[in-house]
Amino acid sequence: MNIVDEAKLFVIDYFGKNSQSRLAFHSLEHTMGVVTQAELIAKHEKLSETELQALLVAAWFHDVGYLTTLENHEAESVAIARSFFEQHPVAASFAETVERCIACTSRDKEPASLPEKIILDADVAHVGRPDFITISKKLKKEYSLCHEKEPTSLEYWTETLRFLETLVFYTDYAQQNFLPEKEKNKQEVIALISELEEKDGDGKKSKKKERTPEKGVESMFRLTASNQMRLSAMADKKANILISINSILISASAALVTKSQLPDKSLMLPLLILFGANLLSLVFSILSCRPKLTSGSVSKEDLQQKKVNLLFFGNFFRIPYPDYEKSMREMMEDYDYLYSNMIKDQYFLGLSLLRKYKLLRMAYNLFMFGFIVSALVFVFILLFIH
Repeated sequence: MNIVDEAKLFVIDYFGKNSQSRLAFHSLEHTMGVVTQAELIAKHEKLSETELQALLVAAWFHDVGYLTTLENHEAESVAIARSFFEQHPVAASFAETVERCIACTSRDKEPASLPEKIILDADVAHVGRPDFITISKKLKKEYSLCHEKEPTSLEYWTETLRFLETLVFYTDYAQQNFLPEKEKNKQEVIALISELEEKDGDGKKSKKKERTPEKGVESMFRLTASNQMRLSAMADKKANILISINSILISASAALVTKSQLPDKSLMLPLLILFGANLLSLVFSILSCRPKLTSGSVSKEDLQQKKVNLLFFGNFFRIPYPDYEKSMREMMEDYDYLYSNMIKDQYFLGLSLLRKYKLLRMAYNLFMFGFIVSALVFVFILLFIH
């Protein structure tokens, strides 16, 4: 087993024994990603075999210091790597290369060798990925868990933008493969910052977005239509309940009358009252949910003069499709015409609802008063006739 494999096993075991849930970003997954990217860049840059091995060992160890300390974790990572070399001896030059690569990830000075440049580019390869925003949110979460003061979203993304703007790639591979996506991610971060500035509630001057009347009007129409459709569905449901109950009661009353199953003929009167009330209630319930169709006849003059509500099927089902499409396209380009149609649609839908609820109210009144009257007559018969 070579030194890279030994380092891999050591680091994986070290993460397992010293796992930190607060490290949402600097996890074993991040370390493995850096190792993979370092190997890809190294092959493109044609490192020697010895330099490649030193680079990969450094990539495995570069963030293990986070598991024990947040401050100066690079130095801690170097110390852990040295303890590893005590158990797995290597040449002094090899160990020195590893330590220099780990130390340079602090980014406090320019890299002095190609392996150092490669590990720096590999360590920030995520800025050149399409899922950069998602990955960066992990870093924000880690910062919040590891520090007493949690940064606001605006502060975090502003700092992220500063990092992206000052970040430099040192290898040709990174410049070719990471830079284009990094620029896209930078624009996405700028958009996020603009959005957060508009919502800023931390006492800073917020750039309020001008309210556009079109958006409010469209929301109003959408909400009104939704409410009216919901009311219509409720009315139909209530009508169906009445239809079912009245149908059962009418059938039962008819059966009692026709088969002469009443114990006393004097009880025929309340039964007939109930029967009549149920029948009328049934009629009004059916009328309330019965569809009303229009002729659908529309002249070309009406279309040309924009007098037709093109949003209601009852008005356009007889219009030839070419004329309908032409009129619809004209309406979509003319806001006044479009809003006029939407207003008409809401108005006539409201009239339809009014008719529906009036009939439904009458049906419920007949149902209620029919029961009351028949019950009173029944009690009267029992008390004063028998």
